Amino acid sequence: MANMQSWRRREFKQEHIQWCTNKKLHSILDIKGNKDCHDKNYCHFELLKFRHESLPNKRRNPAASLTDELIVEILRRLPIRSVCQFKCVSKSWRRLIADHEHRKKLPQTLSGFFYKSINYERCQSTARHFTNVTGKGMPLVCPSFSFLPQCHDVYLLDCCNGLLLCRCYVSRETLQFHYAVCNPATKEWVMLPDASWAIDENRTACLCFDPAISSHFHMLEYVEEEDDSYVTLVTGVEIYSSETGLWTLHENGWNDEVVVSLSVNRRSVFLNGFLHSVTPADEIVAVDMEGKKWRKIPMLDPDGDIGIIHQTQGRMCAFNVDPNDIFKLSIWFLEDYDTDNWILKHTVSSMKLFGGKKYQLDYDYQVIAVHPECNLIFFVYGWHNTLMAYEMDRKEVRAIRKLGHESRQPYLPYVPMFSESLADGR
Repeated sequence: MANMQSWRRREFKQEHIQWCTNKKLHSILDIKGNKDCHDKNYCHFELLKFRHESLPNKRRNPAASLTDELIVEILRRLPIRSVCQFKCVSKSWRRLIADHEHRKKLPQTLSGFFYKSINYERCQSTARHFTNVTGKGMPLVCPSFSFLPQCHDVYLLDCCNGLLLCRCYVSRETLQFHYAVCNPATKEWVMLPDASWAIDENRTACLCFDPAISSHFHMLEYVEEEDDSYVTLVTGVEIYSSETGLWTLHENGWNDEVVVSLSVNRRSVFLNGFLHSVTPADEIVAVDMEGKKWRKIPMLDPDGDIGIIHQTQGRMCAFNVDPNDIFKLSIWFLEDYDTDNWILKHTVSSMKLFGGKKYQLDYDYQVIAVHPECNLIFFVYGWHNTLMAYEMDRKEVRAIRKLGHESRQPYLPYVPMFSESLADGR
């Protein structure tokens, strides 16, 4: 009888430990309060604290009873750098994170760049390409997009957090096309309904997607028209929501005339639920995905020239040229998004970047991306369109590979996304 009672006490204690473990993990995942909780800093801190509390200074380690699925569910909510740190927890965690199927669910990092080449001597003059970020090996992604519906041609417009925005041309003669949003990693795609604009209009389209905010994406078009002096002004935006499957038109809410400087080497940035674009008036204009909030962010240096924006590590960064030294590149970080506080992060001379040659931004070289997880800048320069990287912390330059003189912009940075399905409301 005494042995039976002792056994029941041990069983009850074990059940209590498991209950406490699950309750703690559920609070980390915030399953009861908000199933879409994606506060990465909170999860990281709580998981570290949980691991510390679970270290074997007691007779049992509650962490040992966690299922692989639950650990992966926690890890997938963390930044890629944190996931790499958790490889050091134990050999079993290292094997768990390195597992091929689990890796698809975990955060990914920059894999490479999509781009195109043009050669009019080829039967198909335009071709699509993908280069790995290392510049070595077979491309990790096939750029044929054969999974898309059959069309005359596919033109890549934008890339945002694992999704690509494409124009699928029905006919080159009439220039008729449809927008498609696809996930190259899962080969899922959605064909968007046509927006309300004439066939002779030429709108600028941007893709807006952040899986930490929502599984749904948005696509934004700037509605533009020429004034009497032939300046193209933004009169509003038309926004497509994959949640509703509808387009909505919103009038310009910036309270004055705005010209957006978007081209193949002037990409917008989707950050904090806003789409940001540079204007020639030394400012950044931003609008949210409901067309309700409109704001302007003053550019970092009003005396600078050639404003280019990107994002890295959850912050916006900007590049410009010193008017007193056109061969010096300045890199600024928006340290405080709410107060528009910019800090000068780094400056570098083109002679340092290109072996003593005086190259000028936008003429001799282009800034195409900043690594999402570290202070690594990617450039393309020269006749052969050489892809190179500059590490700001170590002040080191590395040539990656020659993309070829036939290669053309845009060079779209790609971070694969395996864990989310392509949500669409239609």
